[in-house]
Amino acid sequence: KLHHISENILICLPPNIGLGDAIEYALSVKALVISNKFKKVGVAYVGRFKSLFKKYFNLTNIFGDIISEKELNSYISIFHITLEIKKLINQKYERQDIEDLIIKYFNVPKFRKKIQKKYNQIKKISIFPISQSPLRSMNAKLINGLIKKFQKNYTIEIILDHSSNISNHIEKKLLSNCIKIYPNNLDILLKVIENVDFGIFVDSGPLHFAKTINIKGVLITTTVSGRKLLNGFKSISEISNNYKSLFCQAPCGLTNIFNYNNLVGCYQSLKISKDKVINLKNFNSLQRGNLKKKYIYFIDNPVGCQKNISLKNVSKFISIKLNEYGPRNS
Repeated sequence: KLHHISENILICLPPNIGLGDAIEYALSVKALVISNKFKKVGVAYVGRFKSLFKKYFNLTNIFGDIISEKELNSYISIFHITLEIKKLINQKYERQDIEDLIIKYFNVPKFRKKIQKKYNQIKKISIFPISQSPLRSMNAKLINGLIKKFQKNYTIEIILDHSSNISNHIEKKLLSNCIKIYPNNLDILLKVIENVDFGIFVDSGPLHFAKTINIKGVLITTTVSGRKLLNGFKSISEISNNYKSLFCQAPCGLTNIFNYNNLVGCYQSLKISKDKVINLKNFNSLQRGNLKKKYIYFIDNPVGCQKNISLKNVSKFISIKLNEYGPRNS
């Protein structure tokens, strides 16, 4: 644990982060760099997101999976994110605003790019329905409803992922009158997002990248709130979720299903209070077993906050946003 923060600091990220978390960490590191509180800021263990940190955030001193002893010794302070900021330890069960916690810890202002607003006519709607969790993914019924609602006036494209069992399962149930896109690497995915006219997002990596480059669209909330996911980015609007049960209230902060007493589910489906889970001394037990084998079940049998999503309300909200940018020419 670090006892003194010096002017040369290396930020060490937790392992196996996804695109969304990578964006939040990049925003945070950029804020540290431009604050001028430090002479040298490095970030280690960015993994496959090294090019993202360099290209889109213009950061230097970036290390993927390995950092040499010589480079390591050039930093006086080694800052392990989840060791120093305790609230980030429970990310799977009580999602936090990563950027907000880090900049408050170091007492630096947020970094926001100055992006000139564009008001190009919207001709295409891009739907990003896939997350790594069934709690945050969009089901085929909702996607097909949106296709039917908007296909007359807009081209509809669905961004899918061949490497995801959730994506492959949903794809089988989709209507044929849409364009299906399968980005097979990170660079292609980011290019797809850059070319979005209007996006419909869930809580997943594409949302986080889209908000930073001023993409217009909406976020359909289930378990994590737009207040934490969007945090001051204005181009994407939240369709909030007001689901409430005896065991939870959306958005509860849970990011994925978990295993509790050999049963798999969420707070609502397992009928367990959030406090009982959050106060456990060991979270490892919640990840035992093969949770991924249950993903498809929860896509086809959605939990309460997923069932609470109304196609009518979502469509109405999207229509209002689309009209703000001007009607589509026929």
